[in-house]
Amino acid sequence: MPTTARKDVAALSLFALAWPIAIETLLQFLMGTVDSLMVSRLGDNAVSAVGLSNQVLQSIMTIFVLINGGAGIVIARHWGAGSPDIARRASALALKAGMIGGAVLSLLFAFGSGGIVHLMQTPSEVAPDAIAYMTIVGSCVIITELNMMTTSMIRSTGNTRAPMLIAIGMNAVHLILNYGFIFGALGLPKLGIVGIGISTIVSRLLALLVSLWVLSGAFQQRFQRSDWRGFDRSILKEMMAIGLPNLGTAASWGYSQIVQLSIVSSLGAISLAAYTYTNVIQQLPWLIGSALGMAAQIQCSQLYGGKHYDAAYRSPYRAVTAGIPIAFGLAALVYGFGGEALGWFTSDADVIAKALPLLLMCLIWQPMRTWTYAITQTLNAVGEAKFVAFNTVIGMWLFATGGAYVFGVLAGWGIVGVLAGLMIDELYRAVLVGWRWRSRRRLPKEQIGLRTVAMNGGGITG
Repeated sequence: MPTTARKDVAALSLFALAWPIAIETLLQFLMGTVDSLMVSRLGDNAVSAVGLSNQVLQSIMTIFVLINGGAGIVIARHWGAGSPDIARRASALALKAGMIGGAVLSLLFAFGSGGIVHLMQTPSEVAPDAIAYMTIVGSCVIITELNMMTTSMIRSTGNTRAPMLIAIGMNAVHLILNYGFIFGALGLPKLGIVGIGISTIVSRLLALLVSLWVLSGAFQQRFQRSDWRGFDRSILKEMMAIGLPNLGTAASWGYSQIVQLSIVSSLGAISLAAYTYTNVIQQLPWLIGSALGMAAQIQCSQLYGGKHYDAAYRSPYRAVTAGIPIAFGLAALVYGFGGEALGWFTSDADVIAKALPLLLMCLIWQPMRTWTYAITQTLNAVGEAKFVAFNTVIGMWLFATGGAYVFGVLAGWGIVGVLAGLMIDELYRAVLVGWRWRSRRRLPKEQIGLRTVAMNGGGITG
């Protein structure tokens, strides 16, 4: 088994890992755009309500995404080292933790959505729809969270195609149900925002069931009863070394996102709508950077576990070399057709006028995000989670959130100032993570020496 696993690691291609992730992300973007277009038929306030609610939910969900990132890295390391049984037990342990955390969050949103919406200074015309949608979707956040965790674990085994297919099916079901509930078609009642929430939950529940079946089948032996008893201390310790720093980062990031969104909300309904539409549209240029970053982490984790240190070091550089030009090109394309794209969502000239400058700024922001994300993901893969967490927290509060208030409110730049703060944060972290990765602190230095011996005829290969 170890020999086979090592061969699989050596044969891993960044492209083979990245293209299904990119297609999955693209389809999610397209379906999300269609989803937003369908919601826009209910009016700009409905779009703002769904956008604001999803931003809060996604911010909270990021806690589990980053914690699960630790589990994914551990799974990928042991998979690359030829130990699939340990990888299976790590998956079960992560799912147990996810069930507990997801249940707590579901209760929070079931009974506290109204307070959250009002705490964010949501405009009065948006608040009722936001409360209704957030309560429905948030009370079932455990389903969303477990689905995200499970598909991430599947990717960690090197299988990025299955999550792509699952995402396609999930979004197709979601759009069909949305159509039925928004327009009262297909024999379904016309429920508006409430129907959209029901559609979201049903589609994600179906996706979760399929994901659990695929994950279990990924291992030579499916989940055993013993996998669900207690907590394996050695695996837990390995996960916590990555997961605890990520937990602090995720909690801080989630709260900072809520603060930033409350700043945008305080600028008025037009600014909130413009910011929401921009967040939808700018996902297109981001999809390549995120896909290559996730692929680089999977590849680097497996190579690191298989002790292919030099190949692991090169992984993020290959990702950014391909990703930055594509991210810039897509950002330019989005800006070039920005007016037309925004016109699909709204006919309000003031909303469009406020959103267009943000799309122009993305020409710089998106390439920076591609670099930072790829290097950050691989730093986490080799055990640099503490360094990443410390500097991410500093950046998100000092530059992103602080900048949003200083530039957006005090300087009077509005939502342009909010994005300016995010860009300064991105630049700060891009420089730091690039320097840290180049230092190779967690990649054994002697590997370079071994490669030199091999080149001099010593018969040892790196």
